[in-house]
Amino acid sequence: MNRTALARRLAGGVVPGLLLASLSGLAAPAPADAQYMPSQAPVPPPFFALQNARIVTGTGAVIENGTVVIANGLIEAVGADVEVPGDAWLIDVSGLTVYPGLFDGLSRIGLASQGGNPAGGAGGNPFAVFVEQANQPRTVGPEDRPATNSWVNAADMLDPDSDDIETWRSGGFTNALVAPDDGIVTGQGVVVNLAGDEQEMVVKAPAALRVTMSGAGGFRSFPGSLMGVIAYIRQLYLDADHSQQYEARYTANPSGQPRPTYDRALGPIQDAITAGWPTVMPANEVRQIRRAIKLGRDTGSRPVLQGAHEAYGLADEIASAGVQVLVNADWPERNRDADPEAEESLASLKRRAYAPTTPARLEEAGVEWAFYSGSAGSPRAMMEKVRTAIENGLSEEAALEALTAAPARIYGVDAMLGSVEAGKIANLVVTDGPLFDEDTDIRMVFVDGHRFEEEAPEPRPTEPPAVDMNGTWLLSLNNDSQEATAELEVSEDGTISGIIQGERGEQQITDGWVSGNEFSITVSATMGPGMDVEIVYTGTVEGDSIEGNASFGGMRNMDFTGTRPGGGVR
Repeated sequence: MNRTALARRLAGGVVPGLLLASLSGLAAPAPADAQYMPSQAPVPPPFFALQNARIVTGTGAVIENGTVVIANGLIEAVGADVEVPGDAWLIDVSGLTVYPGLFDGLSRIGLASQGGNPAGGAGGNPFAVFVEQANQPRTVGPEDRPATNSWVNAADMLDPDSDDIETWRSGGFTNALVAPDDGIVTGQGVVVNLAGDEQEMVVKAPAALRVTMSGAGGFRSFPGSLMGVIAYIRQLYLDADHSQQYEARYTANPSGQPRPTYDRALGPIQDAITAGWPTVMPANEVRQIRRAIKLGRDTGSRPVLQGAHEAYGLADEIASAGVQVLVNADWPERNRDADPEAEESLASLKRRAYAPTTPARLEEAGVEWAFYSGSAGSPRAMMEKVRTAIENGLSEEAALEALTAAPARIYGVDAMLGSVEAGKIANLVVTDGPLFDEDTDIRMVFVDGHRFEEEAPEPRPTEPPAVDMNGTWLLSLNNDSQEATAELEVSEDGTISGIIQGERGEQQITDGWVSGNEFSITVSATMGPGMDVEIVYTGTVEGDSIEGNASFGGMRNMDFTGTRPGGGVR
């Protein structure tokens, strides 16, 4: 061991055997396999050596049989012939693959709700948004800074005990750019690790500014229209530039001049332009994409296009503009609540058909882009959407980059994250197969060098179905307090697909099976703004009756019963 490595270990609180023995009477060291939990007091980072691994570095290189050494939360060494320190915990990962930790390019993972409102928002009142707008102060001009929250920093909103952190981390996601979503200028986004307390989670703050095209409060206040919002954003940037110039003149010669007026809205705008923060702007449709590019050029900001479902036809134009893109992985689908007799517009049909080709077109055009989860709801659902993009021409190499190195570059943290390289933060995901294979499972996740081991999932039962679950089922949950309708289709091997429609809207079945007379159905559901969970229905079937339990993201359980009236539609 060289002197530098020894000094690093001493600084990290882990010492070699002889010194450890001499100090054993003073303090007992933390066990090497202590699990990292936000509620625990900080402990010295453990040291690991993942041996016999297939390592997909994320740089284009693949090491078929190598070792990754982790020390003090960092990757210390990677390669086929790496010297393993004597104090490392050896982990044999033969047959497993090590990837860079996955990065959600725009999210609310781990953010507490804004304004102190519960995630469900006003008890599910459909008129809550209008009530909220009515309670907002009236704005009559740009000087009132309507719906501008540029000073709000997502780092101050983190909830390390949020259940969705564990959900996404278990799915292989170690990082996200999280940002507020309230207002025209919603505030400052930060890059976070999906583990640790409020301070330990933050990797970079601020890392971006987020802008929407939402109005300030309907037509009762300025700006009450899209044109007004765009005009206001332009004025906000003009005000920031004028304020900065005046402050510079005043600082150079304050005598005889009125002192500058403090305006907390303008400072972050000035910082974003000066430091080159990415400014995330909605740009899903063709006109929105072109508008965001022009708005960025006119204001001197660095626009990052968010959404991009219609970017498949503008990939070369986007490349020429030199802007970066965040692609919403939640591809558009037909509204199941729409009139089935109504004819869908050609524009809607084209968007649904071609949106999944956008990543391949951006790859071909050489655009810098990354995936974000949108309303995908769960890591499993998001990875299914990514597979859809791969089926539509995206290479697996580009898909991995869009979930690792690309978002790291967009937010300026690529020296710390995005690949398996020495010196970077030890954020890794270990799988039992190729990352994008449907049957691949996550076996281990490392965040900041701390190990989170995932239990191997229970294998799906092999007994063929002994009951018929096809058709429409009426479900009663929690002693009839809630009702839902399940429309199920069952294949010959017992795989269940379809939807469940309830008070929370439509829930798409992401996984399901029936074996013998037992079944399991997993759906993705939105429980409120920024609160997407997986619901797992399990139970038994007898004729046209079912009963069982529904688990809501591991946070709540409900018993349910169900019937198939008249034997259902077969």
